Amino acid sequence: MFKKAIITSGPTREWIDPVRYISNASSGKMGFHLAESVSQWIENTIYIHGSVLEKYTSPKSCKEIEIETTSDLLNAILSEIEEDCLLIMAAAPADFKPRDYSDLKIKKKESDDFTLHLIQNPDILRTVSEERDSRNYRNLKMVGFSAETNDLDANAMKKLRKKGLDLIIGNYVGKGVGFGEVDSTVAIYNEKGIAESWKDLPKEQIANNIVSFIKFNFS
Repeated sequence: MFKKAIITSGPTREWIDPVRYISNASSGKMGFHLAESVSQWIENTIYIHGSVLEKYTSPKSCKEIEIETTSDLLNAILSEIEEDCLLIMAAAPADFKPRDYSDLKIKKKESDDFTLHLIQNPDILRTVSEERDSRNYRNLKMVGFSAETNDLDANAMKKLRKKGLDLIIGNYVGKGVGFGEVDSTVAIYNEKGIAESWKDLPKEQIANNIVSFIKFNFS
């Protein structure tokens, strides 16, 4: 069914000054294993990643595209999407960026207070969904992730409907939970609610399970 797959992975960075940036603790492990699993099914698999750990930069049999900012990620996805395509958005892009970038390192001041003015980044999934409709790509399937600290079911379903996704994978995250090398517990949601879930499994196994689920439902 699919001629191409696009898997995104890892965090993006939004620079404050030449030495500081906004990012998050995503290692890229889930996206990496998803890409390796998908590439065994779909020959033309594109792996678009941010600043992942070195060991998660180059999955086998995938074309690699490295990005830095959330806008870079959006532009890379838009340049690759086409009809008969599967997009799995496993990256963790920064939702906000500094309004102003300083060309010089920001120095400490006498005052203890420092205000950083943030503005919203583009909403990648909603933008891609709108682009899918405008290009009439009826067979572009979109799978998102919902990493939450609370109310997982409600937030995942809200995101699925708001952004026009076909499926969404939800999991809890926080300090020591969800990010990095730890085992994960995830659920797959469709328009009716939870369709499948797995508890306390290595991310490699969860990635294989997710891909098997997608293949069964979309092939």
